[in-house]
Amino acid sequence: MGIFNNFFDQFKAGDFTLEPNKKVKTIQSEFKDNFKLSLRVYKGKQFADPEWTIAGLNEKTSKKVMAQNEDLTIKANMTIKAFEDLIAAHFGLVVQVANEHNTYCINNGYTLGQAARKDDLKDWCIEKGFKGIEDWLKSEGFDSIDDYYNQQK
Repeated sequence: MGIFNNFFDQFKAGDFTLEPNKKVKTIQSEFKDNFKLSLRVYKGKQFADPEWTIAGLNEKTSKKVMAQNEDLTIKANMTIKAFEDLIAAHFGLVVQVANEHNTYCINNGYTLGQAARKDDLKDWCIEKGFKGIEDWLKSEGFDSIDDYYNQQK
């Protein structure tokens, strides 16, 4: 099934558009709506203020943020590394893709579509000797991934 999922990811039109005049929190919200993943945006080595636009970040950082660049459309078949590198090259921003609960960064080798389907977590579970996510959750005493992450807070 994974091959078919990866194949169909390339046909998802306009999965996510990053526009330079949007606030960081809007970009993060739209990214989560589209990919069910968290987007960490940095200003230097600290998280960017969610109330600032990309143009506003340019005024508040020593690194040049290229807010005048055109909109950028991201597809689900891009690897996380390619996505993060593209944002850095296009806007001068440092971003990281994290899981939907924003508790860990996704390995750069996965595509956005794979990460949205939790393939990284499935692979980790299998690597640890579990049959899958449900098997791991059961061993931890949880019925769902949401229950697990809510307990971790």
